[in-house]
Amino acid sequence: MSPFEHPHDLLGMPEPVQIAAAGTSFPIATAGQGSAVLFVHGAWADLRIWHGVWKDVAEKNKYLAMTQRHFGSGVWSSDKLFSRDVHTSDLIALLKALNTPVNLVGWSYAGGILLNATSQVPELVRSLVIFEPSFESEALPKNNDSLLHAREVFWEELEPAYKIAQTGDLHAAMRLGIEVVFGLGKGGFTTLDPSAQRVFLDNAHTMIPDLEAPAPQVLNKAELSNILCPVLICCGERTHEQYKMMAESTLADLPNGVLRLFEDVGHGGPVQVPKKFSEAVLNFVGAHGP
Repeated sequence: MSPFEHPHDLLGMPEPVQIAAAGTSFPIATAGQGSAVLFVHGAWADLRIWHGVWKDVAEKNKYLAMTQRHFGSGVWSSDKLFSRDVHTSDLIALLKALNTPVNLVGWSYAGGILLNATSQVPELVRSLVIFEPSFESEALPKNNDSLLHAREVFWEELEPAYKIAQTGDLHAAMRLGIEVVFGLGKGGFTTLDPSAQRVFLDNAHTMIPDLEAPAPQVLNKAELSNILCPVLICCGERTHEQYKMMAESTLADLPNGVLRLFEDVGHGGPVQVPKKFSEAVLNFVGAHGP
């Protein structure tokens, strides 16, 4: 038995609609009424990854979730690269298309995208909640050898998954990649809710584009300090050292940032303990939203 919560199956999720922005259209799932809360998935996923969260959020808020360009099962044009900079400009265009301030929620890969977008269009973001922003998002703190070492250790563990992906066995690569990133151990992928497993495997095609993506324009200390909205950075107590250090580094430069630790989980918190994560989001949005 998995020690983690098993949320509802994907079948009960709201059917997404298409919203035009940035020269394309994005699948957006919506439900409920009230303060708008827009969820942005991390790497290797799509809007369905919030299957254990959406219903709680939609009870008293307007829940929205997007699938980023090149993710999911849809067909995307090839005119724009798979890159964090493209995903950032896409999010900014979508926020402008929605034309109403939202509370932004993101996970890992999406963390820097949310922070970057907020720094550029602060009038469209009421608050931010990020579960463990990934390390590609920001400029490295100078002389931080411990963070550099933590990243090297993490990559040594994760690199075999990408080597498998390069052989073409994407599902095997995804299973190993999730086990490493979430700290699940060998065979731990099967302890995840079947809906989460399905979403990750459906997005196995993004592993190589993610690996080969150009380095993004990173946020510097000055840009982070200009993000004045309330920010909640979440972190699993059992996560990799690099994620802990990245959370601390991000918080140090945010004027209105606070930390929330989640017991007994690592980087997979939003799918392993979705009720706890949705509760944290709702409490934060309720305290700072309209």
